[in-house]
Amino acid sequence: GLYLCFETMPDGYAVQRENGAGEWETVYTGDPEYYHVFYAADGWRRIRIYATSGNRTAMGFNEVAVFGEGKIPGWVQRWEPAPEKADILFLVAHPDDELLFLGGALAWYGVEKQKKVTVAYLTKASNTRRSEALNGLWTLGIRTYPEFGEFRDVYDMGSSLKRIYTDSGGKEEIQGWVTELYRKYRPDVVVTQDPDGEYGHMQHKMVADAAEAAFSLAADPAAFPESAARYGTWHVMKLYQHLYGAPRDWTQFNWDIPLASLGGKTVNEKAEEAFAEHVTQQGQGRVSKGVFAAFSVAEYGVKRYPNTAFGLCASRVGPDTAHDDLLENTLPVVAEDEEDE
Repeated sequence: GLYLCFETMPDGYAVQRENGAGEWETVYTGDPEYYHVFYAADGWRRIRIYATSGNRTAMGFNEVAVFGEGKIPGWVQRWEPAPEKADILFLVAHPDDELLFLGGALAWYGVEKQKKVTVAYLTKASNTRRSEALNGLWTLGIRTYPEFGEFRDVYDMGSSLKRIYTDSGGKEEIQGWVTELYRKYRPDVVVTQDPDGEYGHMQHKMVADAAEAAFSLAADPAAFPESAARYGTWHVMKLYQHLYGAPRDWTQFNWDIPLASLGGKTVNEKAEEAFAEHVTQQGQGRVSKGVFAAFSVAEYGVKRYPNTAFGLCASRVGPDTAHDDLLENTLPVVAEDEEDE
């Protein structure tokens, strides 16, 4: 087999093999949506990855691996397409936010509960960090390919929402992108970041604000009519924000129970293992009250900004009562006679 991890994707490409007569034949036409991709290549002697656009184009790789006869290693990513109808959309600003702050819920619903989940990033931050995000999700156990926005990565701790929208690419553009995500993936529930930006990061705040705005916009056919024409409108049932509202109203979890689906690890341990794939972020962190703390799930997802707590920001199915399931009130009620059947 052949495993490609693109750093820069060409306009178009093909995987070709020499046919034994000195000629190259196309076996696979590459899908530009997938930056990490595996191709079966049994018995091939010579292989090339060929840019097909006919124009001057760039093509670069973070990794290329070729495998001979035997079992393909588990770290080789063979992605499934995102679900046409998601149970939960996890929306974050940057690669690693999904693990630091939402990693427990992502592992619980996407791996343990086998719900249909989609992860969307406002920005890939860089081509390398996009690859790290894919490696992290795969390590966590997520098998459906995520979505990456093309907005700018802006580190800002002190401006206004208006300024951060402008610096990131424009309020209309960002809210239109989130609205299109809702319509495209049709999630019952959306889970996003802290409206206070966890540690005050303005792009985290902006993503939470855009997620709340899109709750109404996605249902309005007059809002962003191009995506409404492409996908139709959509009514998300519930929107949760990390640490939103009063603690007494939070939906809370215990992420410290070992799970067979995670190889005997807890969801926090698995999220920490996945975060290690974000190589560029190891040793990075913040200074708070004169003390530096490196980014880690234990420090930022457990100790400082509990990844166990989510507040119901908007709902079309009423308030939560049990406060122990993000999908509460979204599943159809089965009558007793139907259950017996």
